[in-house]
Amino acid sequence: MRDLAKSMLSFSLAMPLFGMEQMASMLSDGRRMSGALDAVTGMAARELGEEGWLRSLYQLGNCLQNGLVEMGPSLLTPDLFDPGAWARVSSDVAQRSAEAGRVLAEGNGGLAWQELRDKGEVFCLVLDVANLIGVPADPPLPLYELLDRSYALGPFRALWAVEGLGHDYGDSFWEQGVVPSRILSDERTRGLPAKGLLMLHAGIGLSFAQHCLRDAGSREGELRSRVSEILRLCRDSSRPGYLGAAYESLGLVARTFHPDLVSPVDRVLRQIAPDVVGYYWHGVGRAIFFAAINFLPGSDGFIFSMARREAPDEEARRSAVAGAAWAYALVAQRDPRILAELVVRPYGESLAQDAAFANGVAASAIMRQDTTPDAPFLTRFYQHRPADSAVALLWERLVRRPCEEGLERIYPVLKGQQRLDELFRYQDLGALR
Repeated sequence: MRDLAKSMLSFSLAMPLFGMEQMASMLSDGRRMSGALDAVTGMAARELGEEGWLRSLYQLGNCLQNGLVEMGPSLLTPDLFDPGAWARVSSDVAQRSAEAGRVLAEGNGGLAWQELRDKGEVFCLVLDVANLIGVPADPPLPLYELLDRSYALGPFRALWAVEGLGHDYGDSFWEQGVVPSRILSDERTRGLPAKGLLMLHAGIGLSFAQHCLRDAGSREGELRSRVSEILRLCRDSSRPGYLGAAYESLGLVARTFHPDLVSPVDRVLRQIAPDVVGYYWHGVGRAIFFAAINFLPGSDGFIFSMARREAPDEEARRSAVAGAAWAYALVAQRDPRILAELVVRPYGESLAQDAAFANGVAASAIMRQDTTPDAPFLTRFYQHRPADSAVALLWERLVRRPCEEGLERIYPVLKGQQRLDELFRYQDLGALR
């Protein structure tokens, strides 16, 4: 087994570098590159067969590839014509490959694959939610009926489908040439069930941010105007207690579609709306979890180091780490071993140095309970007992106790005070009364 692990590690390190070299040599002839890659892809796909984990991995990769291309050129990092960027990515891939080798050697390769599959399921679900629930091509959208269809997908998928539905609902107004106004805060939506409101607000925030940041430049005056409009739209269409969920999506959109604008938007927010900064960086942290580079096996620890590194100060760092933890925990909730073995065991001591990670995990449990109260896996998730005593102590500190306190004490406070949107930024939840 040790020799196999070493061989697979060497292979995983060599292949990305070989691929980079071949890619660079083909850049000068796009047609030849496209034809060659299509030919190899087709041959490889035929060899995988119709079933099994390799076929599943290929289908997941194809979905991710198509999604990244559709999302726009800003996601196709690094710049294909920047040798320095390729070198940086080669280094990143090599580091993750080394970490993946450690995971494999420890016997956790199956959990790593499951984490990738679950993350990819969420990613592809958001991309394809319109087809899954039958969103009509022409507005107006039957929001109530579509929300029922979203929940019919089951508790795990429903949470993300509702966010996608909120996005599509917001987009349906732009497609009619109408600026969205009070779309979740007037009589049209008064009868919506409370369980759908958090992620519907996150979804409309996605729509507003995507529309207003499209083709945005970094000039301060223009960017200030666009960010101000996003905030105005969120305030206008949000119900009391849900505004922060819409705000948070600005960070998700900026980091995902406009990485060059992450810092400029932060500067604008600090000038015009400092109370939004925490929500913004929580969204950035969520985007980092779903970043293309972090779909590589072995990326678990890098997710949180990226969140720390990209944030400009302590407030932003805690919100970014909480956002990344929030997303990771929500995706991994069906099998607690993923979080326990891939994150808590190797990185728990570091993550326990402040409350950001535990905050994000606790918020994810409250979020799950509020959005999909019938989810059978939530209690099993946080009450998991790792066999290793050291890991069990870390799990107690980072997961079980924060989730129990969050669900038993903090959730009723936030709901009763119409402050559930506080789950979309870092703060000392334990201080809430």
